[in-house]
Amino acid sequence: MGSVTPDKLPNQPFPVKSLDTEPILAKYREERAKRIRKDGPSQFIQPEGSLSYFKEDVGAPPLTRDPINVETKVLIVGAGFGGLGAGVKLKNQGVEDFLIVEKGAGYGGTWYWNQYPGVSCDVEALIYLPFLEETGYIPKSRFPQGPEIREHMSRIVEKWDIAPKTHLQTEITSIVWDEFILRWHIHTNHADHFVSQFVVLATGTLHQPHLPGIPGIEDFKRDHFHSSRFDYGITGGDPAGNMTKLAGKTVGIIGTGASAAQLVPKLAQDAKKLYVFQRTPSSITPRHNQPPDPSIIASLKPGWQKARMSDFANILQGENLDVESTALEGLDVLTMRTILKEARKAGIEPKPENIPELYRQADFTLMESLRKLIEDTVTDKETADKLKPWYAFMCKRPVFHNDYLPAFNKPNVELIDTDGKGVSHLTDSGVVANNKEYEVDLLIFSTGFEFETASTFYRRTGIHLVGSKGQTFDEKWAGGPSTLFGIHVRDFPNLFLIGPVQAGVTANSTHTVYVAADHIAEVVAGCLKEEMDFQAIEPTEEAEEDWGKQIEEGREARLEFAKGCPPGYYNKEGKPEDIPARWGMYPKGIEVYTKLIREWREEGSMKGLERR
Repeated sequence: MGSVTPDKLPNQPFPVKSLDTEPILAKYREERAKRIRKDGPSQFIQPEGSLSYFKEDVGAPPLTRDPINVETKVLIVGAGFGGLGAGVKLKNQGVEDFLIVEKGAGYGGTWYWNQYPGVSCDVEALIYLPFLEETGYIPKSRFPQGPEIREHMSRIVEKWDIAPKTHLQTEITSIVWDEFILRWHIHTNHADHFVSQFVVLATGTLHQPHLPGIPGIEDFKRDHFHSSRFDYGITGGDPAGNMTKLAGKTVGIIGTGASAAQLVPKLAQDAKKLYVFQRTPSSITPRHNQPPDPSIIASLKPGWQKARMSDFANILQGENLDVESTALEGLDVLTMRTILKEARKAGIEPKPENIPELYRQADFTLMESLRKLIEDTVTDKETADKLKPWYAFMCKRPVFHNDYLPAFNKPNVELIDTDGKGVSHLTDSGVVANNKEYEVDLLIFSTGFEFETASTFYRRTGIHLVGSKGQTFDEKWAGGPSTLFGIHVRDFPNLFLIGPVQAGVTANSTHTVYVAADHIAEVVAGCLKEEMDFQAIEPTEEAEEDWGKQIEEGREARLEFAKGCPPGYYNKEGKPEDIPARWGMYPKGIEVYTKLIREWREEGSMKGLERR
């Protein structure tokens, strides 16, 4: 059977006929209970010490250079979408005195580290690739592949002349505030010493390998690596596939999330045998991936990319019911906009009191259709049953792929389902699951990344960050995040965050980055004006407290939902009650958030910030 496409999904509107949901809920509870572990997030280990090779920059040439000692106005940590976005926005504001420090040997952040075969984005390229309008670039396909994304990052670097301001293969070890001179001291693994008035943390989330603490991992002797450090020296080939060195080899892959779903079909093409070790199946939704419609490209007017981003965000949020956007075509499976529109078609007027139930019914319907799709696609009934996800759609990161499910029809691919228990242990040459050893020549860990809800800043970045009161960043956030706008942090003057915590967020992370970078660039440019008589800014206690209360809105509903989900990074590996109340995103959506912080800047008084 070939690729699965969205038209193969059962044609069922939202909301559909009433389902008998109690047996479904019982199955959800049963499957969740199998996967709950007392150790929660501590079941995972850091790639440190004897395992530090898991996070090495595979294939990067060694770099030896003299230490750099320089002062700058702004130092940006990271050269992914966030770091480059901040650099471009600073330049657009007339701020040229900045540096970017990046631990990788290239640009792209997530897309630099994740270069495995088949890597691609599942957000439409027209809204995901940054600065398309400014560069004039038109994407090759609707969902861009990794190489195209990295190529576009190079295009941005060239257009805005970012390279002279960037230090690659440079890992920051400490960032410490100096209250006497009101500056940050930044040190690196090359013994560099940067002094900067402002620091922008664009450290990202999908780069630090997340390793399961499987007994025997330190003693495994066969080739192995994490999918985010893919070693083509072992496999041969490139991101398109063609892994010629896997001919005659048996490969195992641990994990069935988004990276694995993209990688499995490529491995299935080239390996003699492929074992896929599964603890929890992902929900798999097919998608169309054709080149952009020429009529859409021809219709684009100035400001189109930001407008298209806004339409996408509003549709997800349930706003602008009459606006149509092809940005969601084929993916519009469980958006609030779809549910509200279809409810009205069915003669049901959505109201605040019935929207949760409408959403719940639509979720049941969608997941039933995805399970039916598995039945219709995977020919072996036992395998199909084991691939079925038994949880609500947003319990785990949704996966959009056409070739993952059909891969299990290939005779050389075998699903090793562990019934929620996970792999038991490793021998020196194999993987033990369900009391059986599977010998492999190569083992790939596609086990995700360190994520905010179940990690710390130091664990994710390796940076010792110390603020004005001698407190580390992790100590500051020990009881939960505390910010203004998810960007400014008290006791960490002139520090700016780019990330999802307490910020305006949407499914298109580029939109999130744009909004934060715009804010940071305008604030920095304002602070650097000659007439300003202050050197440092930071939020007041009252401002952080007020913002924190806004973040708490809707927490009970989120917590209740998370309690019904199987363990994962969304719910702190099954312990959502341990996630601090203020560890969330701005609840009213990114468009409301954008308007709020834009009006804050336009007001001009920097309300909520202390200046000195």
